Amino acid sequence: MKYVKCNLCGSDNYTILFEKEVAQVNQIVRCNVCNLMYANPREKDADVVSIEKYTPEFVLSQIDNRKTQRADKEALKVRDYETTKLFLNQNFNSQKAKLVEIGSGLGYLANFFQQDGWDVVGVEPNTGMCKYAEREFGLKVISTTIEKSGIAANSVDVVLTIHTNEHVPDPCGTFQEVYRILKPGGIFVLETPRYDTLMFKIMQERERSLRCDGHIYFFTHKTLTQMAQKTHFEVLKIDDVGRSMTVDRLFYNLGVVSKSSKIQKSLNSIAQKFHLNQMWIYLNLQDMQRVYLTKPNS
Repeated sequence: MKYVKCNLCGSDNYTILFEKEVAQVNQIVRCNVCNLMYANPREKDADVVSIEKYTPEFVLSQIDNRKTQRADKEALKVRDYETTKLFLNQNFNSQKAKLVEIGSGLGYLANFFQQDGWDVVGVEPNTGMCKYAEREFGLKVISTTIEKSGIAANSVDVVLTIHTNEHVPDPCGTFQEVYRILKPGGIFVLETPRYDTLMFKIMQERERSLRCDGHIYFFTHKTLTQMAQKTHFEVLKIDDVGRSMTVDRLFYNLGVVSKSSKIQKSLNSIAQKFHLNQMWIYLNLQDMQRVYLTKPNS
């Protein structure tokens, strides 16, 4: 375990919000200077530890065993990015533009843009997920982090990073690398949970995203805007977005929030009995933020 300074302002003056093992495995603090929330202390290489839990063989076997179910759920998620694709298509000619997705995972979202004519490159440190994306969609995927990807400066029109920034050990460094590879006028789209909401004030340590041990940074509109400004981006807009999910996934989330194994088991039983994995809803609790940034033209 190691103690870290605030990634946004560099201060080590913080207030403890949740002790270790209260919300998640890590202690969660808030910087007293800029209000960034982060896990402190934490594993020295928290992102590497998370990735190494899942070998390529394990990832591929798990996905292949539930391929139809996984494909259905990923297709459901992808539809939530129709508005983003429309916005980007209004700003770029997709037949001539290059898009990089950081944390491209299984490749469903990257393929969503590839099918529209974009020249897409995925960056994903999990080798098993890379192999799946290459096999299923013919995607070009670099199996590493964005900092080690070797992508040339000023060569990319759009960068996407969806629910990745909360996992990386140096989000400011990621912003700087994105700025480097984007062309002037290029757009950076990122999505991450939001923690300046009524939902968070009510739920506190029971808030679902906070309870994910892999999350080590917790952003608000203000702290994301400050990070963008620090790394020389301009903010185009911030949308508070929801998500499409199957009803059984909603029940699972409610079980996690309840912190009760009895409630979790009851909800799981109901979901299985009534085949709720076949029903879906769109839910917007204003607890996720999709931020559109641009690298100014020089």
